[in-house]
Amino acid sequence: MNQLRIFRLLSLIVFLLSLVFMYPTFNSKNLPDWWEFVFPANKINLGLDLRGGVFVVMGLDETISESIITKKEQERITSSIINKKILLRDSKTKKNQITLSFYDEKSMKESHGFLSENSSYLITESNNSITILLSDDFISATKKKLLSQVKDILSNRIDQFGVVESSVQLSGSEKIVIQIPGVDAKDRERILNIVSKTAMLEFKPVIEESDSKALLYSKYKSNSNQSNNLEIYQTAGPSDKADRFIVTDRASPLKGSTIVDAYVAYDEFNRPYVAFTLNSEGTKIFSQLTKDNIGNQIAIILDGKVKSSPVVRDQIFSKGSISGNFSFEQAHDLAIILKSGSLPIPISILQEKTIGPSLGSDSISKGQTSMIFASILIFIFIILYYRKLGLVCDLALVFNFISIFGLLSLFGVTLTFPGIAGLVLTLGMAVDGNIIIYERIKEELAKGKENMASIEVGFEKSLSTILDANLTTLIASICMFLLGDGPIKGFAVTLSIGIFSTIFSNIVFTRVLTRYLINPAVLSGDNK
Repeated sequence: MNQLRIFRLLSLIVFLLSLVFMYPTFNSKNLPDWWEFVFPANKINLGLDLRGGVFVVMGLDETISESIITKKEQERITSSIINKKILLRDSKTKKNQITLSFYDEKSMKESHGFLSENSSYLITESNNSITILLSDDFISATKKKLLSQVKDILSNRIDQFGVVESSVQLSGSEKIVIQIPGVDAKDRERILNIVSKTAMLEFKPVIEESDSKALLYSKYKSNSNQSNNLEIYQTAGPSDKADRFIVTDRASPLKGSTIVDAYVAYDEFNRPYVAFTLNSEGTKIFSQLTKDNIGNQIAIILDGKVKSSPVVRDQIFSKGSISGNFSFEQAHDLAIILKSGSLPIPISILQEKTIGPSLGSDSISKGQTSMIFASILIFIFIILYYRKLGLVCDLALVFNFISIFGLLSLFGVTLTFPGIAGLVLTLGMAVDGNIIIYERIKEELAKGKENMASIEVGFEKSLSTILDANLTTLIASICMFLLGDGPIKGFAVTLSIGIFSTIFSNIVFTRVLTRYLINPAVLSGDNK
């Protein structure tokens, strides 16, 4: 099989595959059931600037995140010390510093021995106490790890909400960018509520309840040692009753991290509440907690706010519920949050903007107009300048666009307005490649070479120039993708895909067309 036949076969295969890959993009609702088992069902998705939706940037608070990381490390260290049966008097944190106090020097030395194995700790001793300074590298690495966990949890929450084609991406070391297309104003508020909640769920036995906050403070907060181990919460009572206050231990015997499932259920009055199921560890703790507190209240606290404080009537094992005068949407959203898990570190909304569908439609219209207008001008110019060779170029451009859209569909690329700009730029680069080829062919004809020989030499001598130009642009495009963000990445993706398609179109498809559609009379005449 000679080279021309191979090129012809490759062109046919690429053309047919591109049509197949494009089909879900233009007819996704009517795909046959067997399609996904035979062909990819990915399609081109429209970005926020084309479809409308919500754009959110979330970030960590530097001071709060450092404090939480230090407290988490404090808990881990104190747990290790207790497991080694070393007597620990007290532990405190301040910024990125942990202070451990011991009853005697022996306990301090034993702890220093195994703590010094961690290179992230800068340890000093003084008066039976150890001060641990966490290194900046440790804080930074831990922050990055926690932010990655936050990203996964937020992505899971949005997926469970039922939003498709959403994007949750890390941006730098302290930010997360969320893009949710096709969201209306009502769902926008719910989604912002879902992604912004830490969802720290705690179950704490109630020590005492009163309608007087001052009474509880005087009774439990007057003693400084006791005060450090207790919390006073306000509970929202029924609308016809005043709010009340409860006292609990600061430490929580059971947290929401043990929840494996949560869903909306209804009571006998058809009021929605959130039912949950615990894992084996949570079941063990919850059953003992409820057994020890039969006849007493257990406060269910979410993000520092008491949702309910029911009286335990009997021992409860793996299942429980949270009620609180919820609407269905509130109960549904809370179930999503609990099921996806609490955020390991608080995160706040730094930027939020909503792009309306009308603005997206306007962008699509402008993008389509710019592409059509640019294509028509280029097609007319090429035909006027190169005549029948120009017709070959125009057919090659059509093939190029079909293959580009096939690749965009295959990879499920999200097309943005900058991405459309990348497609228009690709159009110009494809024309430039064809012009280089045709000018080389004309040079060979001017030297008196035969028609077919001129075509072969023209393509061969143009190859290095076309590859150099496209590969140089590809390198720049890859750099934009790796270093850029948002719109820059969208531009880089479509440009990169366009470059690969353009190279194939210039080197393979255009060659086949030129050999088969251009006869000697055309080449020997005035093609300008």
